[in-house]
Amino acid sequence: MDIMKKIEFTIDHIDPLGQGISKTQDQVCFIEKSLPGESGEIEIIKSKKKGRLIFSRLNSADLHSPSPLRIQPECEHFWHCSGCHYLHVKYEDELELKTSVIQRMFQYLDQYDQDIPLISASKRFHYRNRIQLHYDKKLSKLGFIDSLRNEIREVANCLVANDEISASLKELYTANNWKNLVRDEKNTGHIELYKLGDKVQISINKRYSEGGFTQVNEEMNQKMLSHLEEQVRQYIPAGITLLDLFGGAGNLSYNLEEYETYVVDGFPPTEMNYRPHQSFEQINLYKEGAIDKLQSRCSGKDIAIILDPPRSGLKNINELIQKLKPSFIFMINCEPSSAIRDIKSIEGDFSIENLTTFDLFPGTRHFETFSTLRFG
Repeated sequence: MDIMKKIEFTIDHIDPLGQGISKTQDQVCFIEKSLPGESGEIEIIKSKKKGRLIFSRLNSADLHSPSPLRIQPECEHFWHCSGCHYLHVKYEDELELKTSVIQRMFQYLDQYDQDIPLISASKRFHYRNRIQLHYDKKLSKLGFIDSLRNEIREVANCLVANDEISASLKELYTANNWKNLVRDEKNTGHIELYKLGDKVQISINKRYSEGGFTQVNEEMNQKMLSHLEEQVRQYIPAGITLLDLFGGAGNLSYNLEEYETYVVDGFPPTEMNYRPHQSFEQINLYKEGAIDKLQSRCSGKDIAIILDPPRSGLKNINELIQKLKPSFIFMINCEPSSAIRDIKSIEGDFSIENLTTFDLFPGTRHFETFSTLRFG
């Protein structure tokens, strides 16, 4: 297919990736930076399935009929950056668009037919305490990956980074200081900036969250923690053993001091700042025999589980349930599609007591999903 060809579009709705969807009888178009009801003509950037799937990104010149919701984005990088998806509308409109996405996605869960709330943030910008940048020494570029065009976009004035991260980011771009950091590194790689304590740390070509995983939005992390703690205490009596799976530094179970808690993760945190009710177990939950090891560790105990899996979810969730026999799972997912897949895959009887979403990532398509699952 001729990628330079233009096609007409009319946006029906926004999908979970923050893209506008335009459908004809034989084509589906996924258009970034668009809004429901908008129409126009746009250049094809990528296509798949012999031209039946079209991918593109909107700019104002492509529009015949712009949405009344549309505003001028505050961030200068928005039109060329894959990181944010909703900065062309006000925050209250972003929340409405996300809520529509949430209701559309979760309607396929048979066990839950209630409206799902989206807990909002108090500020839209300057909240992230961690960002990951990609570099290419040959191209002399540092920035975020443009997933649509597969190239690096410079983001010296990114608005989602908090004040401390923003200051460090500007230092990297000043006189190309980042090149000094990677002089002895491979030609392409990544640099991560993250706040640990009172200082911004720089990690080069290390695994993500090298300093120990923490949620990137502290305000929203606290809101989600309060909800988790309320749910656990509502359903779980003191004396039950908690498993905090993929628990990292024990953030989620830190205040649940009335419960003996095993924090389980494949990687130990940089600092072991656990409270007396918490103990750490280094177990890679994806490895063969991992669930058996947990079962042995918890033999004879009544179990409830806090589950915060990676973006891909936990595909062996049925083995976890069958062998550990938890009374409840309190599950937090950063990718709602994996939450839905894992919940739909559960065998046997269970109920969903609560579904709540949290806007941990204002401006972007992302949100956290919290679910309370009851078994037995």
